[in-house]
Amino acid sequence: MKIFPGHDPIYPTDKRLVPVYELCIKHDLPVVIHTGANSKNPEPAKYNDPKYIVKIAKRFSRLKIVIAHYFWPKVEYCHKLTKPYANIYFDTSGLADDEVVEETGIDKIRNVLTLTAKQYPHNVVFGTDYPMCSIKKHITLIKSLPIQAESKERIFYKTQSDCSNLSQESRHQSL
Repeated sequence: MKIFPGHDPIYPTDKRLVPVYELCIKHDLPVVIHTGANSKNPEPAKYNDPKYIVKIAKRFSRLKIVIAHYFWPKVEYCHKLTKPYANIYFDTSGLADDEVVEETGIDKIRNVLTLTAKQYPHNVVFGTDYPMCSIKKHITLIKSLPIQAESKERIFYKTQSDCSNLSQESRHQSL
């Protein structure tokens, strides 16, 4: 399930989303939350500020939350706010896009991804935001991180596989 606060005028804390979060927990499925600026328009980011995602992470500690785009260009702010929460995951989609790199800075992006991969090696998920962004640039970004090869493999495919297996196991148990 993905919600688009910022594209849609809704906050992640909107009470209408509670049944969605509960359903995701029941079926061990993640919820992906769009974050960050939109095409040089920072105004919509007020809806997807990580301060709201942290409230959801606290209230629903068993909910797997994937923050899409790491709240660019404020990736350091997002990291600082969300690092205590093991149920928050981060996808790399859009982070190698020219616009995001220009607005955020490649050094900030690499630093935050490196810190996150070291702190929570199971919580970084490879994404590209294809077809809007280049897959090759996103692969190059992850390969450029100063982390172990095993951590890069986990980002590229193992985290997704682990999450899929967990979700399938929980579905089989509920049948």
